[in-house]
Amino acid sequence: MALVSPITSYKLSAGQGLADSWWKTGRISTKVTGEQTGGSFSQIESIDPRGTATPLHLHRNEEEAFYVLEGELSVLVDGEWMELTAGDLALVPRNVPHAYVVTSERARMLVTFSPAGFEAAFAEIGVPVAESPQPPVETVIPSPQEMVAAFDPYGCEILGPPPQL
Repeated sequence: MALVSPITSYKLSAGQGLADSWWKTGRISTKVTGEQTGGSFSQIESIDPRGTATPLHLHRNEEEAFYVLEGELSVLVDGEWMELTAGDLALVPRNVPHAYVVTSERARMLVTFSPAGFEAAFAEIGVPVAESPQPPVETVIPSPQEMVAAFDPYGCEILGPPPQL
């Protein structure tokens, strides 16, 4: 007897996401949510210009993996820097402080969260691409207080400012 999976297969074309948001100075395309994987993982594509950085933070509930498709970034993981280029992957375990900064003119990466759930934070705090063809920077870069309030329910703790180039 064949096992039937509750997960349904699907295809997204290049440049397409289940949800697309402007976040910080780049674009987040949600490729897979927990709804598609039974909660086991989620994945986003992040496209960021030079200098884009995340605040120093940690995830209480999930591991995070960065797979670089194009460009270069520096990832700070528990006080140690990792230099990533196209084809490189960095895995960050839960409860480990980390941040990244884009060091090339542009970087495109797949970011995977396991288990799923954190991907919903980007839709909550970002600006839908359908509402704005260009990133409206003044509304996409939240204040530190807004970021703490938005990410806290997802088990993400902001520990410090973003790294600088």
